Amino acid sequence: MTLIEVLIGLVLLVILGSLALPSWNEFQERQRLKSAAESLVNSLNLVRSEAIAQQQFGYVQLSGQGSERWCYAAAMTANCDCASSCATLQKVDGQQWPGVALSSSSRKTFRFNWKNGSATGANGTAQFVGAQSGQRLCVVLSNLGRVRITTSKQKPVPGYTQDASCS
Repeated sequence: MTLIEVLIGLVLLVILGSLALPSWNEFQERQRLKSAAESLVNSLNLVRSEAIAQQQFGYVQLSGQGSERWCYAAAMTANCDCASSCATLQKVDGQQWPGVALSSSSRKTFRFNWKNGSATGANGTAQFVGAQSGQRLCVVLSNLGRVRITTSKQKPVPGYTQDASCS
């Protein structure tokens, strides 16, 4: 093999690598988006089960809607956010997922009833969006306390149910 052949091979490898880079960046952002939404789902389910087990209301309080600097606190006391020093089950900082914003939330606090785990009157949706791709995932909490993830119809994330209300 001559030096020319090796150089041609390297040039082709660099060209193919530069073509794959945008796809790789989109893949990484999509994985961060999925991880952030699933983390909130897990926290909501944790608070629901703790509310039932401890026979008291459970709360998840979101902060920083509309930005990439968001967080939430899961606790058994009301008005316990990320900045307060109250006892929490979990505090989660959105900086773990760069490029993922908590774009909106229908309410600041989700509350679970200790009698049956329902979220009646405290149900709602939190929406995460990828900064580069614009893909959206919505974490939906129903009145019955069921938590699910949906995606937008405009730029869907594969593997999740598309929902027109997630836009």
